[in-house]
Amino acid sequence: MKKVLLAGGGTGGHIYPALAIREILREHLPGAVETAYMGQPDGMEAAIVRREADLPFLPVRAQGLPRTLSTRWLTFPWRNAQGLWDAVTHTRAYRPDLVIATGGFVAFPALLAARLLGIPYAIHEQNAAIGVTNRLFAGAAARVLLTYREAYAGEPPRVVVTGNPVRRAFLVPAAGPGRFRRAPGEFWVLIVGGSRGARSLNEAAVGLPAAWWQAHPTIRLLHITGERDYADIEQRVSRPDRHQVLPYLHEMREAFDLADLVVSRAGATILAELAVCGKPAILVPYPHATDNHQEKNARTLAERGAARLVLDRELSPDLLGAAIVEAMTSGDLPAMGRAMAASRPPDVERLIWEALQPLLADASTVAGQASR
Repeated sequence: MKKVLLAGGGTGGHIYPALAIREILREHLPGAVETAYMGQPDGMEAAIVRREADLPFLPVRAQGLPRTLSTRWLTFPWRNAQGLWDAVTHTRAYRPDLVIATGGFVAFPALLAARLLGIPYAIHEQNAAIGVTNRLFAGAAARVLLTYREAYAGEPPRVVVTGNPVRRAFLVPAAGPGRFRRAPGEFWVLIVGGSRGARSLNEAAVGLPAAWWQAHPTIRLLHITGERDYADIEQRVSRPDRHQVLPYLHEMREAFDLADLVVSRAGATILAELAVCGKPAILVPYPHATDNHQEKNARTLAERGAARLVLDRELSPDLLGAAIVEAMTSGDLPAMGRAMAASRPPDVERLIWEALQPLLADASTVAGQASR
């Protein structure tokens, strides 16, 4: 029996790839692998991971490097010293054969503990620019798994472009008619700002002028605002017959299947989902993302012809409306969709397994013998 310790947190873009990698390992090593998850006790991962069956959650205190002068500079060294103690304690007790980190503040103490204890580790980088922690630890990693080749220079087998895994449920088109209906000739735009929503996207969408709606009668919006802004945006929608607003949607595959065009942030998870569904996009990167990684993601996809890039500081109702109409009428959407699909290898899950399998070879042999 092999043991794998996962670590990642802060946003869905770090958490869901770790959970997807866990699915891959459990599928290929049924009954031959155990997993546990290190995350911040006050982070998003605490709630998400605790909903998973048979996945112990090991709390590790961590704090990101403050970007401005603030009192957080006083707590930063102490909080991360505590986090290293937590990570070393958990790692010693769990005794993993492999540590896999997918990013977030918790990745630093998790990877440092693995280094100090001599445990092999693998890194998965979801973005087009490698994060600071991943950059620090990549040189000694047993495997560096990349979503985009541009993120890190290195040679196989240690460095592998695998793409970004998604939840297995997302890989299958929605069964049956679902909750959304479309009439012939309608053009549907999905606007989504990530798991927490995006205020600038919400404001631009709700501010689309009456003249725009009148000039483009075939356009329909499915707008997922996030819980924070939902009540305010719902009250301000001027065309509820054509502008459907939801606070959150768990079955996102249904929304992607409906959409002809997606307007979104440029976080790693939603970009992987766009690629799985082959959807053209207008990307509005979150301007305060660490290392500006969302803009680097968006520029990479724009250069590949998969998306249009709109900077958050330039976004307005008029600009959003013009960008939607330009994309709709350009004739480029089929080619953009194909380029988006090509941005993700078609066999991400297999590539991830083939990269990690040699590090878990004993368990792989046991699982193979058990299946015969």
